[in-house]
Amino acid sequence: MATVLPLLIVFLIGLITKNNLLGAAAAIVFFVDLMRLDRFFPLIQSRGLEAGVLFLTIALLVPFANGQLTMKNLASSLFSPIGVLAVMGGILGAYLNSQGLDLIAVEPSIIPGILIGVVVSVAFFGGVSVGPIMAAGITALLARILIR
Repeated sequence: MATVLPLLIVFLIGLITKNNLLGAAAAIVFFVDLMRLDRFFPLIQSRGLEAGVLFLTIALLVPFANGQLTMKNLASSLFSPIGVLAVMGGILGAYLNSQGLDLIAVEPSIIPGILIGVVVSVAFFGGVSVGPIMAAGITALLARILIR
């Protein structure tokens, strides 16, 4: 029951706040645990992030495949002011994500705080639940600035 209760709470929070991704994730982990397939947890934990990033990258590449983005508008957008800022944002985002992964590896106790922050943002501020690793990266940055 000790392992089930947090998952049920996260699932209920996902339902109440209409955060479908959070609810589905909690339900899937709960189902894997319920079916006594916990031997797959290490695989899910080690490769789940890679799978998520793979699908996110696929979604970002679809505009190339369906013709929304062409080489002509790609080149012009990269050298526009917003394009340059997008490159800088990509660099900063990837760096912060790496810092977030490092922080989670050494301090997994921050995960509930990140989840609560994401849920509060989705429920009350119109946030989108795609950035728990980025939230960890921002946490790492804030910790460096405010704690150390």
